[in-house]
Amino acid sequence: MSELMDLVAKLEHQVREADEAQQIADRLSEAFEELLDEIRQVCSTVSEIRFELDGYIADCDFEAVQRSTYELRGATDGDSLLPVLRQALMLQALRDGGMLPDLGVIEQLPELPAEELAHPTLTLEVLLRDSEKGFNEREASLRRIWCEEGEEADLEDALQDARAEAIRDRANRAGRHLMELCEYIIEELCPELEVSAENGNVMGALETLAAIDAAGREAGPAYKVYEVALSEKYKNSPHPLGVVDEHPTLFEISLGTR
Repeated sequence: MSELMDLVAKLEHQVREADEAQQIADRLSEAFEELLDEIRQVCSTVSEIRFELDGYIADCDFEAVQRSTYELRGATDGDSLLPVLRQALMLQALRDGGMLPDLGVIEQLPELPAEELAHPTLTLEVLLRDSEKGFNEREASLRRIWCEEGEEADLEDALQDARAEAIRDRANRAGRHLMELCEYIIEELCPELEVSAENGNVMGALETLAAIDAAGREAGPAYKVYEVALSEKYKNSPHPLGVVDEHPTLFEISLGTR
């Protein structure tokens, strides 16, 4: 009888230990999922910024566009996101019984070579070069169309319209570049970060977060290109600029100080 009692007590102890282990595993899983939600929030935040940028750029609301670029940089800041990723990788290893990541490795983001960074870029030089090429092709076409004697005035009007269109196109392209930057982060980098974190792929997660950080840092230079292109558009035709018309003096002051 005493042997049976001992066996029952042993089994009860094992059940308690199993229950406690399951509770610990459940808490680890819950904490891990909360951290994954924070990582997923990067995609949601950048998606919201992308949506808002579309409207701001259409309205030529340069202040709102600038504010969005600050928000984009904040949402993709590697220094802010690394502690969350670090905890997620540690909890993933504990939950699944894997080897804990090397603390020295996950302490900072790796430096990625320039050739490994694939986010969209647009410099003012490239924007002007491509625009000039397009205008030259348009000009050659117009000169073939308006080539008869007495059509000089028509040619000049057509060239003037083409120049104005080229200026508008530069501003539009610079604005689209900001949205393309968001789209690249949303479509290419965020899913990769989430999968790497969920699977405990330490180097994959760190390198992807470094790429997100680099893409976010591109927002500032991208806005500067947009600002220059928009200022040229404003100087060429100040009236059809949407929200800018509501505070032209402020916009002119801003342009004159940069």
